[in-house]
Amino acid sequence: MTIRLGNTACDLRKKLGLSQRDAAKRLGISFVHLCNIEKNRAAPSQRLIDRFRELWGVDLYVLAWCQHGNVDDLPEGVRKAATALADGWQKQLGELGKRASD
Repeated sequence: MTIRLGNTACDLRKKLGLSQRDAAKRLGISFVHLCNIEKNRAAPSQRLIDRFRELWGVDLYVLAWCQHGNVDDLPEGVRKAATALADGWQKQLGELGKRASD
């Protein structure tokens, strides 16, 4: 299974309650570029991934794995930690969503 950062960026933007245009403006990119990223037609640059982290405290790579990765594919010794990480990120997303709606 291929994990696509665009899906994760789109999920995060929606959780934050932002339109594509507003998120693109905050990220310093065009609306069209963000649309292409969210549809997995373009990959986000490292600079853009860093901008997500700066603005919202979210690492897209880690979040993508937590949302779409398979713990069973990992070595047995790290499965418990990976599950805890994924659960923690789901909780964090819930908190981001609550703050965005306040």
